[in-house]
Amino acid sequence: MLRRAILSSVKPGFDRAIEVFNHGDYFAAAEAFDHALAAAQPDLKDLIGALDRIAAALHLRFERGGRRGSLNLISQALLALEDYRPARAGIDVERLCAEVAAFAEELRAAPHDETGGLRHRARLFVERRRAPKINRAA
Repeated sequence: MLRRAILSSVKPGFDRAIEVFNHGDYFAAAEAFDHALAAAQPDLKDLIGALDRIAAALHLRFERGGRRGSLNLISQALLALEDYRPARAGIDVERLCAEVAAFAEELRAAPHDETGGLRHRARLFVERRRAPKINRAA
């Protein structure tokens, strides 16, 4: 009952943030997670903050070509999500962590000095198709 009360306080904004994230609008998702974070109970703040960092990392990567900053944000988010495995607040955290870790490994394997041109755009296209999604827990 307490979990339901905690989640209901942030539910509409939280659900909207997840929906926007899964549609690939990472900037809007980060803003929505910020709003959900402001209304969240302390029990969920780290979880929502981690989701916010993932959204910011993906925005940085896809819209600004950032590599190192994206990896730093992803690393911070993965550390924060450890305490929420396997599932929390209706999110399959275990699966999210696996997808985010796989994305980070792919990003680490990308050339450091590639910042433009057709090859770089093709890489970003493939990365975007493999971007993590936030799935609901079963």
